Amino acid sequence: MTRYAFDREKFKRLLHYVVWRAGDRDGFGATKLYKVLWFSDARAFMLSGRPITGAVYIREKHGPVPRAAMPIREELQREGAIKIWQDRHYDYPSWRFKALRKPDTSLFAEDELKIVEWWILHIDREHTASSISEESHDYAWEIAEMGEELPYHAVFATRVRDPDERESEWVAERVKELGLH
Repeated sequence: MTRYAFDREKFKRLLHYVVWRAGDRDGFGATKLYKVLWFSDARAFMLSGRPITGAVYIREKHGPVPRAAMPIREELQREGAIKIWQDRHYDYPSWRFKALRKPDTSLFAEDELKIVEWWILHIDREHTASSISEESHDYAWEIAEMGEELPYHAVFATRVRDPDERESEWVAERVKELGLH
């Protein structure tokens, strides 16, 4: 499995940046935070062959989760960069975040921040925590064991789809024509 060097400082700054940009939005908790991180790293990998942070993501119940997220978010809280608390959203417990100061973005290229911004807006505006979790349950996530690392190249994995009705009818006709029933 190809591993990319994990840039811990860059990951820490990225987590802080996402919390600064979206953490205080209604419904933007840990699930959405982790999905922004995953989809941003994965999209950067798809476009350039390199993830933004090199973080290791593992399969968890609600989709890919960065292994380093918990200790780094707690570190950011101890440093006074973010505030973390547990809340309820639609009767479900939810971890909430708020940035207490502006993050340092000097480690990021402009195109990296554009990727992150796109995912923040997309996930915040078009998804609930449940719907973005479902979107992250792709083929690679499905075949991985719980707690197993998801390599970046897994974003290219796909399964063959079931044929639609028209295609199924065509196959049935061909089977008859060829006498293969």
